[in-house]
Amino acid sequence: MRTVPLAFSAASRDLRGMVRRTKRNIVIMAIAAASFGTAYLAGLAALGIYLSEQLGALSAALAIALGMIGVGLGLLIVLAVLKKIDERRSAKRRAAQRLAIAAAVSVLPQLTNRKSIIALAALGGLALFAARGGGDDGT
Repeated sequence: MRTVPLAFSAASRDLRGMVRRTKRNIVIMAIAAASFGTAYLAGLAALGIYLSEQLGALSAALAIALGMIGVGLGLLIVLAVLKKIDERRSAKRRAAQRLAIAAAVSVLPQLTNRKSIIALAALGGLALFAARGGGDDGT
């Protein structure tokens, strides 16, 4: 019983360290995001000034706006393609899981005739497999 307080103390130290590292990482990421955002805006301003000298202010603003619309549309197209790929992978994974479940269920009657413990383990494994089937592992 003397080790329980020590275990709680060690766990709380690890938890405090994890919280401290997470806070530190959030602050650093926020500063980095602000820096990149500022650099992006400064780059757009510089591009606008350069283009305004070449094309005029209105044409420069329109060129930058059209360019950003093109970039945004391109990213939306890429996102749609990636979403379709993920849907196909998910459908294939679900079909494979249904096939595996059907195979496991078809074997259960043979297992129950031999040993009920084996059948119980198979049912437990089947339940675990079915429960995990609803998740997405990202592959």
